[in-house]
Amino acid sequence: MFRFGSRGSAILLVLLVLLVLTILGITLSNMDRVHLKILSSERTHQAAYYYAEAGLTQQIEILRNKMELLYRDPRTDCKDALLAGILGTPIIAPEFEDFDGEKVKLKITCIKNKAVKNRDELILMSICSIGEISRSVRALVEIKWTDPGEPDFKLDHTNFTIVGWEEIR
Repeated sequence: MFRFGSRGSAILLVLLVLLVLTILGITLSNMDRVHLKILSSERTHQAAYYYAEAGLTQQIEILRNKMELLYRDPRTDCKDALLAGILGTPIIAPEFEDFDGEKVKLKITCIKNKAVKNRDELILMSICSIGEISRSVRALVEIKWTDPGEPDFKLDHTNFTIVGWEEIR
């Protein structure tokens, strides 16, 4: 006849401890996987911001250089011609390598700020998308016309001033 002794209870105790350790190991493994996804998502989120910022910075430099060329052009004889020339500058968003296997898409726009009446201001917007994540950065740039025919004309940083820079959420 079979007797249930201390040997049998020791096996049951060992199996119970192994079951608890297995459940604990699976739970920790799942938590680790979730944390890795969060970390990856945060890296992509930050990268999208930096790409948007880089695209915006590049476009601002392109517009600043275009303004300097327009001031040297004799056909630019008034502030409307200067503003039209700046707004007519083609916007070519830089291309970036894929980030963590996802395509980096960048869209940059430049329009005249019609909400401001007493000065000429441009709104530049850069939107970067990486997979499902998108970040936007906006800059406000004030353009001041100075007649190049004036004897004391000097082209400097006051003609093209960044008056605002923010992330759009």
